[in-house]
Amino acid sequence: MAMASVPSEVFQNINISAYRVLFILLMLVRYRSLNMVELNRLLYENPMIGRGYNSETLTKYINTLREVGCRIPRSTNRNDYSYELLRNPFPLSVEAKELSVARKLLDILASQPDEVLYQDYRRLMEDLAWAVGCNASLEMEEEAGLVPVTPLRDLGLWRQRFNEFKRYCQEAFALDLQYADPEHGVQDFSIEPYDILERGTRLLLLGLDRSSQEQRLLDLDRIASVRQSPSKNRRSPVQVTVVFALYGRLAKSYRLYPDERLVYASQTEIHVKTRLAETSGLMLRLLKYGASCQILSPDGLRDAMRQHIEGLLSAMEGQPPAGITI
Repeated sequence: MAMASVPSEVFQNINISAYRVLFILLMLVRYRSLNMVELNRLLYENPMIGRGYNSETLTKYINTLREVGCRIPRSTNRNDYSYELLRNPFPLSVEAKELSVARKLLDILASQPDEVLYQDYRRLMEDLAWAVGCNASLEMEEEAGLVPVTPLRDLGLWRQRFNEFKRYCQEAFALDLQYADPEHGVQDFSIEPYDILERGTRLLLLGLDRSSQEQRLLDLDRIASVRQSPSKNRRSPVQVTVVFALYGRLAKSYRLYPDERLVYASQTEIHVKTRLAETSGLMLRLLKYGASCQILSPDGLRDAMRQHIEGLLSAMEGQPPAGITI
């Protein structure tokens, strides 16, 4: 009905091909990455277009966007035949003071027990960094307290690094890499990549060391060089099932993470179940919840958490905990 109320001469002045190109750009800005099926579904749902297109026509439209400055890699089986907008041709302008305030708030949230809120805000910061542009020239004032510890342009590079190694994990070919260990110097590893984990502002590669057959966590910032080998991963990561309980106000306000599900709930208590290949990040998150959280299983993780807390308390008192030598 709304379409009928618009004067027909308005539509006569619209170049429909240009409209399709602009609509595709809008969808890529909104979703970042779309395959042909997803893009055609959005084109079908648009009443001004109402149809889909073959790969040749879509490629023509995408090439038009490339010509005006959009960075969109070629659609191949390596990216699931998707069109991904890697560079925004119309970057936002953000002042240094605005960046400073945003970063300070992120630092404050990092010290609070609400991990979900911190992660949501961090993702917002990453989206803003992408919109500003990874290569944006941001004039940062050098006055004390004004320049963020990690500027948003660094978060853009952070995202670029994350996407690179996430692709390595998805393709599942072993990686030959040189790693600058602070204690042992530069080391050579052959790693079967499993996943990329976030630890604050750090990115860690979780993988299997083919030499020792042990799982390792490697800081991406310390990887000096990396090369994909032609050998596929031989093993899958060992998944650990963890169940933890949350109590009181935290139980009422807690929002499940993507890999978590609720297995029990009452007015004052919930039990959450998850499966993951690496548990240290979960332990750090649960520590923030203090007395409002308890690990129910497995026993090994519960014991590790108890030892970690005892170690922290003993360190505060200046005494090593039982069973730990200095």
